Amino acid sequence: MQRAIRTCIMRGGSSKGIFLQSKDLPPPGRLRDAVILRLFGSPDPRQIDGLGGADVLTSKLAIIGPPSVAGADVDYTFGQVSFVTDRVDYGGNCGNISSAVGPFAIDEGLLPAAALGEASRIVRVHNTNTRAILLATVPVGPSGAQVDGETSISGVPGTGAKIDLDFSATQGSVTGQLLPSGVRREVLHVAAGDDYGAEDIEATLLDAGQPTVFIAASSFGLPSDPAACAAALA
Repeated sequence: MQRAIRTCIMRGGSSKGIFLQSKDLPPPGRLRDAVILRLFGSPDPRQIDGLGGADVLTSKLAIIGPPSVAGADVDYTFGQVSFVTDRVDYGGNCGNISSAVGPFAIDEGLLPAAALGEASRIVRVHNTNTRAILLATVPVGPSGAQVDGETSISGVPGTGAKIDLDFSATQGSVTGQLLPSGVRREVLHVAAGDDYGAEDIEATLLDAGQPTVFIAASSFGLPSDPAACAAALA
């Protein structure tokens, strides 16, 4: 027996995700994850029997619900849905998908409609994965969140409305501090593999919404110009 679940497919940044409201899902746990995996068509490398895009950038989940903490407008739980194993990873956040939470909340009526003449709305998003609040500035109009705009980003064809995200309150949300190792720069030793030798690489470890390792493009023999670097990796 099948049961319909309200679903929205939205792009956020250079990622695409399945957006669900928490009220339409079972409580957190094995049953909820089983429903999500079935919806995505996982595990299957092609996700042929579901809505997943068979790629790490398009097999992402956002669960939106009423705020559970003071100072937030909505709760947002991010999940990375594997297409290799039957697993939904809630271990961190995704900045790309975060940018679509505000427009989704506005369009789904989870927030009051835009007032006459209101050009933008700040949406206070409580990310349950990191237990931090991020701020999304969303352009709005009479019909909801604006879609058209002149903003372009790498990896996405065309242009669209600009969404500003403020992650300043999310620093250290996973490791406890902005610089997990306590230093701005450090040298990471990469052990030798079958096709490459051991190497020392200078990097910065940063926890601002999501723990990230920053490494200069030149360390990989790539050009520093973003467009040239993207072309080299294409």
